Amino acid sequence: MEQVIPLPGGIDMTQRDDLFPLTQDSVLLASFVRLKPRERALDLGAGQGVLGLMLMARCPDVCVDGVELNTQAAAQACANYRRAGFDERGRVMCADLRALPHEMLGQYDLCLSNPPYFDPGRGAVARTDTLADARCDRGCSPDELCSAADRALRWGGRFFLCYRPDRLSALFAALCSHRLEPKRLQLVHHQPNREASLALVEARKGGGPSLAVLPPLFMRDADGAYTPEILEIYR
Repeated sequence: MEQVIPLPGGIDMTQRDDLFPLTQDSVLLASFVRLKPRERALDLGAGQGVLGLMLMARCPDVCVDGVELNTQAAAQACANYRRAGFDERGRVMCADLRALPHEMLGQYDLCLSNPPYFDPGRGAVARTDTLADARCDRGCSPDELCSAADRALRWGGRFFLCYRPDRLSALFAALCSHRLEPKRLQLVHHQPNREASLALVEARKGGGPSLAVLPPLFMRDADGAYTPEILEIYR
C-alpha cells in the first residue's frame, strides 16, 4: 500500500508501507546538513529517497545521487525523484554502498546517511527482514559506512549523519579510522528533562581535530509543546 507524505519545503513523497518509512531522524538530519551552491551529494542508503528530496527542494542547484541496496526501495526513490521533477538533478542506484561503483569514487562534495544504528542484538524487532536491515547494522557496520563515505568524498568533503548517542564512541572511532574528522555535534532531546535520543554529526575528510558541540535541540518544551526550532524545521 502507498500513501503520500508531505515533506518540509512544500513537496511530498509517495511512501510504500512495506519499506522503511520516513522518520523524524531524516527530517532533522536534512535540516542539519549545510549546503553550498552547486554541490553534489551522495545519500548512502537512500531508502525511498527522502533525504535527496528535502535537500533538492531546499537548494535548486544542488544535485543528490543515492545508493540503496533494496531493489524496491531504490525503484520507489527514483519514482519520487521523477514525481518531484528532480530526476535531472540526481539518480538513485540499486547498489551496495560497501562496493560503490567506480564512477562514484571521489566525486562528491558531501555524503549523508540516516544509517541503521542499532546493535543487531538490541532494539525492537522489525516484522520483516527488509525493515530489520534498515534498523540494525548487521548488514552495514559503522566502519563499512565510514569507508564508503571516505571513498565517495573528494578531499575536504563533508559527511553528515545521525546516530544513537550511546554509540557515538564506535562511530567516532570509525570516522577517524577513515580520515573523517568529527567537526560538529548536536544532541537532540525529546524534552529538556530527558536524555538525548539522537546525535547529529558532521565530519570532514582530511580535517584537523576540532569538534564544535552545538547547543542541544529540544523537540518539545517542558509543557509538551513543540519548540520554535522544531516548528521552523517542519515549516
